[in-house]
Amino acid sequence: MGIGIFLSIVTMIISGIVEDRRRTLAMTRPMLQMTREKGAISSMSGLWLIPQMALSGLSEAFALISENEFFYKQCPENMRSIAASFFFVGLAGSSYLSSFFSSVVHKTSNWLAEDLNKGKLDCFYYLMAALEILNLGYFLVCAKWYKYKGVAM
Repeated sequence: MGIGIFLSIVTMIISGIVEDRRRTLAMTRPMLQMTREKGAISSMSGLWLIPQMALSGLSEAFALISENEFFYKQCPENMRSIAASFFFVGLAGSSYLSSFFSSVVHKTSNWLAEDLNKGKLDCFYYLMAALEILNLGYFLVCAKWYKYKGVAM
């Protein structure tokens, strides 16, 4: 799970860097026949999203598969179906938490504006990276002190 969380941090940092570059290009060198009054369109290729999407997929694969395996192996045999449901409860909870953070940031800052060129989406990505760093630290502390079932140390 730690690898997935780490890759998620890297993904958010790369997303922030790419978004900053995209906004800069949209404001300084918009595509031809697109003015600032109509809304500037960045001349940056959409292929710049590939590293972010690939890292995001890898981070989810490492985190979600290992989380599911952890629930399956560390719960008693008669509770494995309940353990599998914990996995989906975690996914649902993280979706609600993500919506909550987006709403709070939208109401308290101008980072998530209607016009992406007027907002500061890169700052939102950096905030998410900072929260994930805290999450990784918490995970490492819990992983260090956790006593695994069936493992003699």
